[in-house]
Amino acid sequence: MTELLFVFYFLVLLATLLLKSPIIKGPWLFLLRAFFPNWKFFHAVGHVPHLYARSAVSSPSGELQWSDWLLIYPRRIRRLPDLVHNPDTNLGLAQQNLVDHFWADLYDLPEGADPRELVTFAMVSRLADQVLRALDPNFTHSQFELRMVRDARAGTEDTQVMMTSPVVAC
Repeated sequence: MTELLFVFYFLVLLATLLLKSPIIKGPWLFLLRAFFPNWKFFHAVGHVPHLYARSAVSSPSGELQWSDWLLIYPRRIRRLPDLVHNPDTNLGLAQQNLVDHFWADLYDLPEGADPRELVTFAMVSRLADQVLRALDPNFTHSQFELRMVRDARAGTEDTQVMMTSPVVAC
């Protein structure tokens, strides 16, 4: 029975790829893409999207004191028990998949369009705030940046800022 459901699932996926109808192009397929990884990183070796964030605290004089930029998705340390049960790394992979989808949405965005209208923008903004709040719950402002980074064996070879979010008061 399970095998039959599995085959049916992939037949439905194949049908959605082959058939061109208004239902398939509708918002439901867009919402279902969270279940599938973004495979665009296989097209070429080069820059990879990285998410950075920083927080600020208002000083008594009213100036913002910013923290350093923090990489949101650092690599998780692998351990032997993680072979059986690994929710931390699975969460990290889902977060990086979100960043990849955000990069793809920004890349496909028409010239002059506001990226704040993207669903992935709101999700990435919430992710950045959640990580910053875990590190310092008393910050008053936050900002995140999507950087395209090309790594080499000796470290980071090249970094280009794709988008910097506006400063948000919390």
